[in-house]
Amino acid sequence: MNTDFRGNFKQGSTPNLILKIADLDGTLIDPSIIMLTITGPGENVSIETVLSNATPYQVTNGYYVYEWAIDADQAVGTYIVDWEYVVNGVETHQYHTVSVVEDLDDQPSYYTERLVALRNALEHHIACAQNIPIYFEQAKPSRDRSIFDFSFKRWNQASGIRVYRNQDLIETNVDVDWNKGQVVFSDTLLDQDVINVDYNFRWFSEDEIDRFLANAVLSVNAFTPVSPYTINDIPTRFIPAVLYGASKDALRQLMMCLQFQQPQQVFGGPDEAQKAFTNMEALKKNYEEDWKLLLEQKKLGPYPSIQMFVTPEYTLPGGRSRWFRYLFK
Repeated sequence: MNTDFRGNFKQGSTPNLILKIADLDGTLIDPSIIMLTITGPGENVSIETVLSNATPYQVTNGYYVYEWAIDADQAVGTYIVDWEYVVNGVETHQYHTVSVVEDLDDQPSYYTERLVALRNALEHHIACAQNIPIYFEQAKPSRDRSIFDFSFKRWNQASGIRVYRNQDLIETNVDVDWNKGQVVFSDTLLDQDVINVDYNFRWFSEDEIDRFLANAVLSVNAFTPVSPYTINDIPTRFIPAVLYGASKDALRQLMMCLQFQQPQQVFGGPDEAQKAFTNMEALKKNYEEDWKLLLEQKKLGPYPSIQMFVTPEYTLPGGRSRWFRYLFK
């Protein structure tokens, strides 16, 4: 089973499990029925159902949240969150992986609450680049014709896919690797079988998103007064500067990619890609102007408060004559 990892959660905590539902165009949609089941931990020989058919609450269109009250003695390990929902009469599952740990301080900082929040905020600024639909792309088969690859990886599980075999839509005997951008058949297909897929993918990986954010924080640190902030402790007042700085770097990388043939095809060919490049350049300049304006405000403070009360020596009894002796000896 291919899943998306959603973070480490401490025993006794109440984390929010979040689901996004969208169509292949990236438009947020609402299901007619939705529930979730949690099973685990996967490390145990006998996997138990921790939560069954729970109902999340709706935050806004296409976004659902469930507050999971983790017991203080919950078994440590990896759990599978199975989101089951029905859209237009079609039952769909999204699978997420979470880890229950004893102490977050002993875990990697890859999925800290601050970092996840910043990732989500940045993706709102570059949403179109993270929700790119591809329709009816023909697959490249492996030698045994059981695994089929496509041009782009990092498929959005929230948007789902449509798999066609000889132009007929199929829904069984096929597994999806969302990160690698592959469909895997349980049986070997015939040489004359042609596989096409509709999918929606993210242009930037999580590593790239994290690099944009880290560079933006370092830029904030470099401006006067110099500071030692990291992603996890940077003050809230600098978050807009971090997001604008990361957005301009993301646009810069996307503009560079448009100089090459395959990325150009996503935008409709070289001519359409050149138009997109021009529009992105104007947008990048807007982000840069706002970013510089915010960073220039850093020197205005607030600065750390430093107070010291000093009683001059010459104001003490006999201090004035002592001060003159120091001055003229």
